[in-house]
Amino acid sequence: MNKLIAITIGDINGIGIDILINTWKEKKIKNFILITNINILNKFLKKRKIKLILNLVNYKKNKFEYQKDKFNIFSYKANSLEDNTYKSLNYGHKLCANKKCIGIITLPLRKDLIKNKINKNFIGHTEFFQKKDKKNNVNMILFHKKIIISPLTTHMELKKISKAISNKKFLFDQIYNLNKCLKLDFNIKEPKLVISGLNPHAGENGRLGTEEIQIIHPVVKKLQKKDINISGPFSADSLLIKKNIDKYNCFIFIYHDQALIPFKYISQFSGVNYTGNLNIIRTSPDHGTAYNLIGSRKISNKSFINSFRLINKIYNNKILNGKT
Repeated sequence: MNKLIAITIGDINGIGIDILINTWKEKKIKNFILITNINILNKFLKKRKIKLILNLVNYKKNKFEYQKDKFNIFSYKANSLEDNTYKSLNYGHKLCANKKCIGIITLPLRKDLIKNKINKNFIGHTEFFQKKDKKNNVNMILFHKKIIISPLTTHMELKKISKAISNKKFLFDQIYNLNKCLKLDFNIKEPKLVISGLNPHAGENGRLGTEEIQIIHPVVKKLQKKDINISGPFSADSLLIKKNIDKYNCFIFIYHDQALIPFKYISQFSGVNYTGNLNIIRTSPDHGTAYNLIGSRKISNKSFINSFRLINKIYNNKILNGKT
């Protein structure tokens, strides 16, 4: 039971479960528990003609029945595939909060199905765990080898971004917590941060927008007075050049696609999505459900394996920094 990792089922019709099973069969991962209704999983395995020796880890006489040579399942009642997906998140979080698992990997799901059939307010994994942990601020962190990228806003309509960052306290807290996360979770002693502007060419001194002058720059100055090493705002289109990659530890972008587009190009779907500033350690592979790739030899498990490795790395860093 040492260093067990919880894995949520995600969308069982997507590629996440295929990647998990195949990676386990190849003996590239161990010490995990899949969080799913066992009857739904058995129907899936039967339909796909996949043979697995399952073991239910659920408590028996107050004992956690994990068996290292079997495919371990934490099961519960579920009324539908979508109910199973949503409850998997709740039970996975509970296992981590109760210290039964050191972290959680969330397999890809369909947000629209959860919104339409389970919870109309569901936005995504990041916001779900933020609410579970009752956090005012969490950080979406994208990790690939030595590159760390973070958007300050996550799943938000583009037209609402300017208003969101006009809250200077929000902007300050997001970056302040990100800096703390880099120190504790990634063990970077003196993080060097750089931030993009919102507008093209960082607003061109106010000719293409004033958010950089009126909002972002004052927050950067305030952070610098708190001994946080941050530069910018600079034009987003040239932030991730080689010279900067060698110079900075973390690249901060204002909104989701500013960060995700270059990150996915650089990582080629081998990167990891990590949620910083939670009470638990949560990672996710950098890909979606990809129904069209089921059964294909083009499926890569690199992002999934890297999600596993990052949990262990962050867990060990937290121990090193006295924060577990």
